[in-house]
Amino acid sequence: MSSAKNYFGKDVVVRCLEKHKVDTIFGYGGGAILPLLDSLTGNSISYYMNRHEQGSGHCAEGYAKASGKPGIVVSTSGPGVTNLITPLQDSYSDGVPLIVLTGQVPTTSIGTDAFQECPAIKLTEPCTKWNYQLTHSNEIEDVMEEAFHVALSGRPGPVHIDMPKDILMQPLDSFKHISDIVGLPHGFKEPYTMDDVGIDNLSNLIYNSEKPIIIAGQGCNNCSDALRLFAIHSNIPVTTTLHGMGAFDENHPLSLHMLGMHGAAYANYAIQDADLILSFGSRFDDRIIGNKDGYAPMARRAEKIGTGGIFQFEIDPEQVGKTIQPTKTFIGDCEAFLNVLNTTTKYKNRTPWMNKLQSWKRDMPFQYSKGDDTIKTQQVIKTISDKVPNKSDIYITTGVGNHQMMAAQFYNWTHPKQLLTSGSLGTMGVGVPFAIGAQIAMPDKTVICIDGDGSFNMTLTELGTIAEYNIPVKIAIMNDSRQQMVYIWQKLFFDSNFISTTNKNPDYVQLAKSFGIHAIMCDHPDDLSDKIDEFLSYDGPIIANFIVEPDICLPLVPPGKNLDEMILTNPKDVQLTGIAPN
Repeated sequence: MSSAKNYFGKDVVVRCLEKHKVDTIFGYGGGAILPLLDSLTGNSISYYMNRHEQGSGHCAEGYAKASGKPGIVVSTSGPGVTNLITPLQDSYSDGVPLIVLTGQVPTTSIGTDAFQECPAIKLTEPCTKWNYQLTHSNEIEDVMEEAFHVALSGRPGPVHIDMPKDILMQPLDSFKHISDIVGLPHGFKEPYTMDDVGIDNLSNLIYNSEKPIIIAGQGCNNCSDALRLFAIHSNIPVTTTLHGMGAFDENHPLSLHMLGMHGAAYANYAIQDADLILSFGSRFDDRIIGNKDGYAPMARRAEKIGTGGIFQFEIDPEQVGKTIQPTKTFIGDCEAFLNVLNTTTKYKNRTPWMNKLQSWKRDMPFQYSKGDDTIKTQQVIKTISDKVPNKSDIYITTGVGNHQMMAAQFYNWTHPKQLLTSGSLGTMGVGVPFAIGAQIAMPDKTVICIDGDGSFNMTLTELGTIAEYNIPVKIAIMNDSRQQMVYIWQKLFFDSNFISTTNKNPDYVQLAKSFGIHAIMCDHPDDLSDKIDEFLSYDGPIIANFIVEPDICLPLVPPGKNLDEMILTNPKDVQLTGIAPN
């Protein structure tokens, strides 16, 4: 902007959004944010009004996950801020870029317990990469520039800018520069260390390793081609985290699918038996390591004698050493390191290792028992996976629970960023708003929400958003009238003392129809194929209510156990001790 004349704070915010080619905003109105909404009126930026601010935040997350661009949220003060704490923490935990713009009472009223006032900056500081409360309209341009920079730099994450109402209505008389603004991170820089000696030594370890394995995390989603080249070029098997599903094509013989608490038995056994672990873009979350003291014993043994170990490639230094201490960590972008390794490593035939892995894959696949007259969640998901016409055009969102883990197990993941879900925070209810955001970001793709009834119930009000804007998402509800994952934990760890796990659900078909959304129901396996055909082929938003039989999600690594101490068969009469899972 060349001149401050004739601009108000609210106009500068919109101009900054336009400069960064923002095309979508999710939000909910209110008095304190009305000035900004006024400047958005008639603008080319599409504004989607959700039914709850939490829905706005999760929609923005889904948009960001699918597009790679920051999700933008606009909401009012007070409860408009507090209702966004969950999506802020969810995006902070999972590395999702958000820019949240909230209204605030006028600066003259701050601290007086004014109507819809809350301590916004104190509330959001722990769950954002950076937050800031505007003090003058002159600083808005630089603040917005920094907001985009911080949200996308290094490990992406959320930024919160609190905007007092009078600042939005304040005329500009000049432009402050970034160096004049207290509290700015002043140009966050992406950490990067290319340790040539360390890379050369690692390349030698890789070649000499007899039992190496790659862990591909979320950091591989933007460099799946380099990952694939490295795995094949070096002949190393690949297992993925929940956020890395599809970064390595699961149809490839080197794929070991997902690892961890509900991961493939063969992936978990491989981690425990490997002499060299290469982790790209994974922070060793507690769900993938089991008991940290018993994690990867053969790699630790190789570490002691200098023939192997655990090597981590991570963009955020703060993520290093939170659960386990790697042998060595390389700080920077995964793609840069993969590109170097692709020039310094070479193929090695590891026949005994490959034969052992193939034997485990053959003998211990993901499996479940079918019912004669009932449907299983796994059965629905596998049928959807088998029937989708082109997996490269499909995005899957989920809530949190059994259906989430079963989707990871029984959907065939072939492309990166196909699975959009909540990981570290484990936020129930994200499935539907994630689907809305992803569909808006990718209007030419098919977005399917695989949800549990418990998760769906938490954000079903967003059906109003789907109906109002005719967003063609497909929602498949795995309806067992339970919070089944928690039910199983109560059975295994608390002597079957069941409480707070039974859901009294509405008729989802009638609920959908009340919003003008097409809906179908399926409760028998003989009808499953035809109903899924209808579900997938319907042109427009649709809900499918699948009445499923409650089941346990296996394998299961109990808390405090090593990855190779899994429960592989239904423990009908087993009583476990210790602390139940989180």
